Amino acid sequence: MAQAPNIALFSVHKDAMEAAVRAFAADWPTARISNLLDDGLFAWVREAGGVVPEMHDVFRTLTRYMVERGADGILFTCSAFRECIDACIAEFDLPLLKPNDAMIEQALDAGSRIAVVATVGPTIPSISAEIKEMAAARGQTVELVPYVVEGAFDALAGGDAATHDALVAARARAIEGCDVIVLAQFTLSRAVPAVAAVSSIPVFNSPGAAVAKMRRMLGA
Repeated sequence: MAQAPNIALFSVHKDAMEAAVRAFAADWPTARISNLLDDGLFAWVREAGGVVPEMHDVFRTLTRYMVERGADGILFTCSAFRECIDACIAEFDLPLLKPNDAMIEQALDAGSRIAVVATVGPTIPSISAEIKEMAAARGQTVELVPYVVEGAFDALAGGDAATHDALVAARARAIEGCDVIVLAQFTLSRAVPAVAAVSSIPVFNSPGAAVAKMRRMLGA
């Protein structure tokens, strides 16, 4: 029997890493998973308010490391670093997957007025650009409605997952007139049941969709 593919997960926050690991355990348990976590990058992008040029070198160095360690594919779980990930995709010749590509495809299939929910501000412009680019490539017009959930990420980072989920659900309850809700970070996937309980709008999250797409990319 051929050995299962080796998938490297590149994360900048432990909760995003854990969300990806859970998704693989549920949907592709035979894949071999290795984790690379650099939480200093997360602190850096929050302090900077977005990507700065020096971050590209860090992503290039760490991606090269994962390639040299024998990764068959790399899944990035860090939504705020779109430009850095795009540069790595252009440079390295193996399947590299941005966090939200598969989820965005699902959302665009479901509608065009999209509520974008995030708990980290820099994620909003990053994923909004991704959605608009993918929609343009399809010839699809979209309207994006951003929602930043203040305090939720810090609650989760402090170990208070219940408060995180409650804050996200409270924000989602106010969403009206949208075709779909996208949860724009891996860390938000845990809040899907709470959001679904307060809103009838279809809600999409990244980890499960990403696992399925990576599996297709590798033909496994």
